[in-house]
Amino acid sequence: MDQPADTELVEEIIDSEEVSCEAPHFETPLQKYMREYRLLNSMLISLFLMVLFLVCFWNLIIWTAPEGDGMSDFSDATPAPKQKKQQQQKVKLMQRQKAAKSSKSFNFQAKAISDIAAPDIDIKALDINPSIAISPMGDVGDVRVKVDMSALDKAFASTFMGMKSQANKICFIIDYSASMRGRDLVMRDELSTAIDKLPAVGSVCVMFFSGPTWLAGENANVLHKKWKGTNGAGWAPVAGFTPSRPKWIPVTPSTKKKLTEAVWETPLTFGTVWNNSFEWAFYLNPKPDIIYFMTDGNSNPKLQGMDIIKAKKGRTKIYTIGYGAPAGAKKPLEEIAAMTGGKSKFVGMEAIQKMEKAIPAKKKALVGKKKGKG
Repeated sequence: MDQPADTELVEEIIDSEEVSCEAPHFETPLQKYMREYRLLNSMLISLFLMVLFLVCFWNLIIWTAPEGDGMSDFSDATPAPKQKKQQQQKVKLMQRQKAAKSSKSFNFQAKAISDIAAPDIDIKALDINPSIAISPMGDVGDVRVKVDMSALDKAFASTFMGMKSQANKICFIIDYSASMRGRDLVMRDELSTAIDKLPAVGSVCVMFFSGPTWLAGENANVLHKKWKGTNGAGWAPVAGFTPSRPKWIPVTPSTKKKLTEAVWETPLTFGTVWNNSFEWAFYLNPKPDIIYFMTDGNSNPKLQGMDIIKAKKGRTKIYTIGYGAPAGAKKPLEEIAAMTGGKSKFVGMEAIQKMEKAIPAKKKALVGKKKGKG
């Protein structure tokens, strides 16, 4: 009867010994973190794998081999589609140029108001935006202009008085000295006409001079007080005054209007020296293709600007116009034109007086109408 009780006692002792033999379990910090945040960790791992997959997929679909791989020993058998398109466009442009060579030719004829024999102007435009050179005298008589638009990718070329020259940028240097009084009407009329005929392309700069030099549109009387000098010793800005430097302005309807107003409104002032004007003209960047220099008088040989022109002329051509000028002015004006490849022209007083009679009274009334008074 005591055997079952002994058997139960032995089993309890064995169970207790097995329990006591098991080693206690210790959890590391990493295991604890993974257990407590297993959901968050699963989401982060899934997100990383998804991004990695998308990057690989994107490179497989979008990536193309770079052009001109320096490490490649082989070249493509055919050009890329973009290169094909560029070649096709180039071929079409060449075909249009070839087709236009014989068809894009225009003839223009203008009639000026004076009786002075005018030179023929033969202008060949080899640019999409050509500029046509117009003499500041308006070039009296018949003026014939031939324009050839056959080429679209070459520089604009013109022929004026038998000399070829570039004519994209034109600079006018005009005498506004007091000695012009009594004959300035024709000068103003011809200059405003020349400005009005400029095509709406290219750039222009208009400067006036007497003793000082100033830009068209500036107040001549005010500026004259900020210069000091004589015709014998030369003129220069007074200490502390810095004149406005010339710059190219585009030929637009607004530009033409402002320049024309300045031509008629600007008063005549004292002095006549040439050197400052040529110094200013070569401040322009880039340099002028053509300079039209018009004066009614001579300048001291030391103040004619010959040394400035020789040093800075580059490819600029200067066309000189003696406007009722004395005989002594003929030689230096011809020398300036010759050293730059330009031409020289003289207009006598009889011709000037005849031209003045043809100017309408309405235009004559414009002289000094606004800023020029006083």
